Amino acid sequence: MDIKIICIGKIKESYLTNAIEEYKKRLKVFCNLEIIELKEFNNIDINKNIELESELILNNIKKTDYVIALSIKG
Repeated sequence: MDIKIICIGKIKESYLTNAIEEYKKRLKVFCNLEIIELKEFNNIDINKNIELESELILNNIKKTDYVIALSIKG
């Protein structure tokens, strides 16, 4: 099984990158885990940012992929 996690922006915090690497190491027996970090847009127009970022996300999803959307607000 392959798992792709697509996120907007670079993961900069060392505690998060360390945790990600630990989970990758633990999960490699069961699946391939790939983290895809996409460019974050910081234009003045928030709607344009959302449009550009959503295009990037959709370009990284295949039609056969099973998608689960996660939100920071839950």
